[in-house]
Amino acid sequence: MKKKILSLALSGLLAFSAVFGLAACKPQENSGNNGANSGNGNNSGNGGNNGSNENTNNNGSGIKPGTVITDETVKNSVFSALAEAEIEGLTYSGSINLSVVQGAMTQAQKITLEGAFQLDEDAEGDLYLTIDGEDDLLYLLGFLRKDGVYYTMGDAEGKTVDFSALKADLKAETDPLILEKGETGPAQSILAAPATVKLLKNMASLFAGVVTKTEGGYSLAFDLAEGIEDLFVGAEAVAEAIDKTAAMTLTGLFSQKFVNDTLTSLLNGITAKELADFITLLPAELQTALPKPESGTAKDYLLGLLRSGSFYTAVAGEGEPWTNYQTFGEVLLSDVVSVLTDGEVELGSLKLKEMLQDFAEGFENRIVSLLIDLLSIEGTVTEEDFDLAVTFSFDDDKKLLGLALDALAEGNVSENGEEQQPDGGTQPEDGSGDQMTATESSAKRVHIGLKVSATCAQSPELFDLKGCQYQGENGAVTIE
Repeated sequence: MKKKILSLALSGLLAFSAVFGLAACKPQENSGNNGANSGNGNNSGNGGNNGSNENTNNNGSGIKPGTVITDETVKNSVFSALAEAEIEGLTYSGSINLSVVQGAMTQAQKITLEGAFQLDEDAEGDLYLTIDGEDDLLYLLGFLRKDGVYYTMGDAEGKTVDFSALKADLKAETDPLILEKGETGPAQSILAAPATVKLLKNMASLFAGVVTKTEGGYSLAFDLAEGIEDLFVGAEAVAEAIDKTAAMTLTGLFSQKFVNDTLTSLLNGITAKELADFITLLPAELQTALPKPESGTAKDYLLGLLRSGSFYTAVAGEGEPWTNYQTFGEVLLSDVVSVLTDGEVELGSLKLKEMLQDFAEGFENRIVSLLIDLLSIEGTVTEEDFDLAVTFSFDDDKKLLGLALDALAEGNVSENGEEQQPDGGTQPEDGSGDQMTATESSAKRVHIGLKVSATCAQSPELFDLKGCQYQGENGAVTIE
């Protein structure tokens, strides 16, 4: 399982640059104090007043640390500061604690990680990771660069890992440590694209955040797990409208309040050109069909694609149902479903609202089950719990300083096919009727806890790979 975790961590190197890119920033001038509409004002916290009479001065003078901010001007300025923060780089560190309890036995592992990222034209970053188990210690060095990802992993001698020594071994004149190299494709360019960065920051506007005064600044906290549940409620209204309107078009879908409001929030501050540049990073067949973006917003450009006859002609197929329409906006959702399912499913038979409600009710179970599956733990998850919170920190001038991510996933896991008794016991295979308790059976309690913090850095220093070697098709290749 440890080797698989190392591989997953390497794959997550790209994801780190996306998630923690939210916290990276350049020094901001007048950040958050210009009253700009960031699209976040209506969602800026529902924590309520803690009884203190806060000072509404934008610089926070006179507000006691720990006070939940209820003044809309102050709250909106903090949200604006997040939306307007420029991206450059960051440093990060964190830990993941894993434990599996089965009866009187407990297996525990601790993962530590640290590194840095630069977000310029391409995302680049370093990741140093260890997995400390009961019997051994494994390590991973990962380097995301413009031309791919380089990495090495292995078993540490003893119970410590000296990453400085390992990096020195990468450049040793004799018997150097050889890296492996993997390709990343367009992923780096997509992650570093201005539209992607703005989109990630705009995601905060979809959730209710709580602004709190801190020593020397402010914090902006989001309960993402709870926020996702709220999004399901909004999506259910759209699903119900589709269930009731058999002839809804794509234009009708985008006109639904929840869809329109969500789109407005996510595309806030993104220009038509930035969106078009982002789309050109996607499948090549779309690039030649895209109309040249005029000055304007990303939302206007996107809705314009729905109305564009030339774009529709260039992209749509020649057979039915595409010949029935002249623009994508006219296309019926029922035809979209039919095409996607090769005509095997009718939109009216789906009962989308019921499907979405079922999915929402089992959302935590699905998340925990996915994580447990990634850890190669087989079985059925019950009594699951999933929490995910992110907190952004600012100084008194509302310059973004960094973020902290706190996540918890846990649940009971029983082997597939194991029959659960009403009181939590299990029926033994011999049919004797003597009931075993959960701790006496193969049932496990799995706990996964994640804590990561990231700090803004204008020019975080990355490891210079020049002189290192990686394994090529015909032997070791020196990186120039």
